[in-house]
Amino acid sequence: MAAWDTTLIMSDSALRQRKSKRIMQKQTEVKADWISALPDSVLCHILSYLPTKNAVATSLLARRWKLVWTSLQKLYFDDRQSRRLPGMMGDPMPGFEEFVETVLTGTYPTNITTFFVHCSRPVDLSSFHLWVCSAVRRNAREIELYLDQNHRVELPEELYTSVSVEVLKLMSDFVIKVPAGGTSFPNVKILSVQLESPENSLTEKLFCSCPALEELSIQAYLNDEGPTTKFVISSSTLKRCTLWVATEGEMFTQAEYKVRITAPSLERLHIMSDIFGKFVVHDLNSLTDVILDIVYGEWSRVDPNRAIQLLQRLNNTKNLTVSYGVLCALDHAYHIWFPALSHLQHLEVAVGAIGWAVLPVILSSSQNLQSLILRKQSRFEVTEEQFGWIEGDIVPNCLLQHVKKIEIKGVEGDDDELILVDYLLKYSSVLEVMVICFKGSVSKQERRDIGRSILQMALSLPDGDHIVEGVSVLAVHAWCGLL
Repeated sequence: MAAWDTTLIMSDSALRQRKSKRIMQKQTEVKADWISALPDSVLCHILSYLPTKNAVATSLLARRWKLVWTSLQKLYFDDRQSRRLPGMMGDPMPGFEEFVETVLTGTYPTNITTFFVHCSRPVDLSSFHLWVCSAVRRNAREIELYLDQNHRVELPEELYTSVSVEVLKLMSDFVIKVPAGGTSFPNVKILSVQLESPENSLTEKLFCSCPALEELSIQAYLNDEGPTTKFVISSSTLKRCTLWVATEGEMFTQAEYKVRITAPSLERLHIMSDIFGKFVVHDLNSLTDVILDIVYGEWSRVDPNRAIQLLQRLNNTKNLTVSYGVLCALDHAYHIWFPALSHLQHLEVAVGAIGWAVLPVILSSSQNLQSLILRKQSRFEVTEEQFGWIEGDIVPNCLLQHVKKIEIKGVEGDDDELILVDYLLKYSSVLEVMVICFKGSVSKQERRDIGRSILQMALSLPDGDHIVEGVSVLAVHAWCGLL
């Protein structure tokens, strides 16, 4: 009887296990198939985050997925995602054009949101024009094009008059012709263009012919031997502008360019350049953020006063970032005059071997400055005439009354750095936060040693206990070496 009972119990346990496995199997099947149960609109939204090549490949998963991709509204075509044969970069990508045409003819929506094409190999230009025109006719809102050809390619005329396109990114050098009527891309709010040795007939008209433009990005490559390039940007709607200028000769370039900006709604301006162009700006009353990353050196033929003149025109900005090149130009020119930056609240400046003489001038001109970031560009060259921070006869008013946060980046523990920290701690009367960011090459032990030096320096100052207590973040970050 006991043996029978054991067998019965074991059989009952086996039944429960088999039943549990069946339940788990059914649950697994349900979990594995819940995506397929979603409506087509949701599935299309999920597929829109994939390259179109991968989205189309889902048609092989099951019958349920066979036609889902035909309702895609975001189309991404990139031949870099296809396999390439070595040594065949100059030849067309086998099957790429056929794939694009298959998708365009196989998708049904009359409206698409995004059309992205990146061709790193030659394609048939008639096909390329048909692709772009197809996107325009389907009322695409965002179009991004890159085409690597041996010569510049004209844009289809339909693109200039499209009322649906709001974002247009031309990531290679296309032939752009402003229509005779003077209006291009009537509803484009975001425009990015890449220009190589552009003609003034384009750069003086294009950026003024877009009536709805809010964000503009220009990437220009200038020929060293070409004539002066003139950029004219006049827009009542423009809010953000980025200008990036590169030259062939870099340090000893003969290239020259001029920029005229009239934009009463402009809020953010970012300029990156190998050389200091001539800037004339008007009506920048809404400007709040400016980044000036411009190269200038002793070899430059450019008048350094251009830096002063540019700052004078940007004196309404609240946030200003200045590269080491701009600081060098200011250092060469400030002896004549320097503009007042009375609206400036945040300043970030890169400092190196040059520029220490003008830095107190900048601070004195920024009466209402509240935040200061100093980035150490390179190791300071200590000489008798110039040893880093140069203490003036008058302490800048902003340090005495307004600066609450100071950050110093790239600290290595040099004596001239400690001189600077000592000065800032001594005269920044309302300072709340000081952050010391060490260079990556500084060891943890060196960071601790620097932290102790700064802490001792603060304690040795008059009312040192109050300084350490009020600027507690300094002690934490510097002592622990967290930055």
